[in-house]
Amino acid sequence: MKKIISILVLLFTSILFGRAQTSVIGEYVSSVKTKSQTPIDYIFDQFKSADIVVIGERDHRDTTQYELILDILKDPRFAKEIGYVYTEVGCENRTSEVNNLIKGRFQTQEEFTTQLYSYLREAEVFYPLWEKYNRVQFLRGLYEINRDSRRKITLGLTDCAFSWSDISDAKEYKDWVCNVFKDFYYSAACEYRDSTMAANFSKMYAQQKPKRGKRKALIITNQPHAINATMAKRDYNRQGKWLKEQYGEEKGKIVILNWAEYRLFDGKRMPLIAGGLWDAAFEKMDCKPFAMDIKGTPFGSTPYLDRAYGNLKWEDVADGIIYYKPFYETVLTVGIPGIVSVDFEKEFMRRFTIYYEALLGGSVPKFEDMKPLYDGFISVSGTYPQSPESVKEEIRAILSK
Repeated sequence: MKKIISILVLLFTSILFGRAQTSVIGEYVSSVKTKSQTPIDYIFDQFKSADIVVIGERDHRDTTQYELILDILKDPRFAKEIGYVYTEVGCENRTSEVNNLIKGRFQTQEEFTTQLYSYLREAEVFYPLWEKYNRVQFLRGLYEINRDSRRKITLGLTDCAFSWSDISDAKEYKDWVCNVFKDFYYSAACEYRDSTMAANFSKMYAQQKPKRGKRKALIITNQPHAINATMAKRDYNRQGKWLKEQYGEEKGKIVILNWAEYRLFDGKRMPLIAGGLWDAAFEKMDCKPFAMDIKGTPFGSTPYLDRAYGNLKWEDVADGIIYYKPFYETVLTVGIPGIVSVDFEKEFMRRFTIYYEALLGGSVPKFEDMKPLYDGFISVSGTYPQSPESVKEEIRAILSK
């Protein structure tokens, strides 16, 4: 009898939980239907009241997000009303060079590609080379937008100033950068990287030529930097927080692209936000792209699970979200075919040897093993190492309850 009662209790609880989930998904869907816009219109609406809009990227390697970003920049309103875009990727001392590239005149695509590769080989970053293919996608897209318009978009690079020509060995490199993956630096120039990126932006922003009496700017930075939060144990503001404090809560808006709980990645799986409820709601709406403010919505009240910042909700760390492609349709691509040319091989290995000895230790991998990671073209699902189908199945299971 006790066994039967236990089974009935479990069954009843399961039914109630399923109904609760269905109800919550319905609330997400309802908020989208009443508050959302297309992503492009939403961004331009933000600029009506705000001067600075930050877009928090997904994985640096995702190419699908740059389809949307380039569509925003391609809209005639951008060059006319805003005109300036800033990126986390790229050391600020390379800003003049990158603008010469994207505003240059080239007779053919091949001539532009030659100059683009020459620029990228000099290294925009403090890594041996930036191998994320979407950088090629982005810079080529910006060049084509500028080529076809009399109004030119200016690109600002916000990361710490750096040049490989100033580095001769692993000790010099290690003295400059201590631990890239914890987002702070021991060098005087880059003691705290997020504040440095914010300061570099502020310096360039102050020099912008106003449009209609206003300075406007779009910033593209990875989500960990974009958020309006302070690390609880280190009193360390993220880039979004710095900008909010400097320019005002309403003058700087933070908009996050849909992704997953990247900080909870365990090497095998990246959990979906809100246990998959966000994604289930998106699926319910046939994955149609949208954007919306999240304060006072089920999205905004969702707990932000990175506890390094304390007990926050999503509406605490961001003003809005953009939904553009479901997580299982995002694509990670690395490698730029032809970037490691024969005459660049020696310099490529010099940098990689220094980088490896300074930060990773042990024996340096062989050239033939490293080259394909930078010079090849490797493209996988954004859910990697999970399969897209397993993520779809997870979402279907939530919807079926």
